Amino acid sequence: MKRVHKPKHESAVSPVVGVMLMLVVTVIIAAVVSAFAGGLAETQKKTPQVTMTATYSQERGMYIYHEGGDTLAVGEFKFVLRPSSNFGTDIERQYYVNDINMHLIEDSSGKNWFDFRGQRVVPRFGPGDIAHISKENTATDKLTPDMVYRMSPAPGVVVTQNLGINTTENIGATFFLEMVTLDGKMIAVSEVQINP
Repeated sequence: MKRVHKPKHESAVSPVVGVMLMLVVTVIIAAVVSAFAGGLAETQKKTPQVTMTATYSQERGMYIYHEGGDTLAVGEFKFVLRPSSNFGTDIERQYYVNDINMHLIEDSSGKNWFDFRGQRVVPRFGPGDIAHISKENTATDKLTPDMVYRMSPAPGVVVTQNLGINTTENIGATFFLEMVTLDGKMIAVSEVQINP
C-alpha cells in the first residue's frame, strides 16, 4: 500500500484574495471620503478676489479703480478707510477705522450707486469700472465722521480737531482703502497717498 503524503499547510489563493479585498475596501472608503470632502468645499462661499487701486486728491476727491478679478454686486461689499501709521501715533486706534457710506459713491458717469431711498441704482462693480467720491463727499464729517476728535479740556469747553484725509496737515500721508465682504473678509486693499 502506498501512502499519500498530504502537506501540513495547504496554502491556496485565500491570502491573495484577502489582500485584494482589503485593497478594494480601502479604495471605496477613500472614494467616499473624497466625494464628501469635495461636496463640502463646494457649499462654502468663496471670497471674491479683486485687484483694486485708488487715488485721492483733496481737490478732485477719491477715485477707486477695479483693475481686474471678480465682478461684484454693489451692496454685497463695502469699503473701509483705515489710516496708516504716518497719521500719528494715536490715529491707528480702532475707532478711527471708518466704513465708507456707500451712498457717497458714484460711477464714472456720475450716477450714484444708491438713491435716496437706499435702492441700488448701479448693479455691479467689475473690471474696468471706476467709482468716484466727490471732493464734497470726502469731507471728514461725511466720509470719516469718527476722525473728528473731540476733547473737553475743561467743563463746558469742547475742542474739536479734524483728523480727516481732507486736512492740509495730512498731505503726503497715506491711508488704506480696504474692500471687504459684508461679514468682514478682505477682498482687496490699496494704500492711497493724500495729494493736494
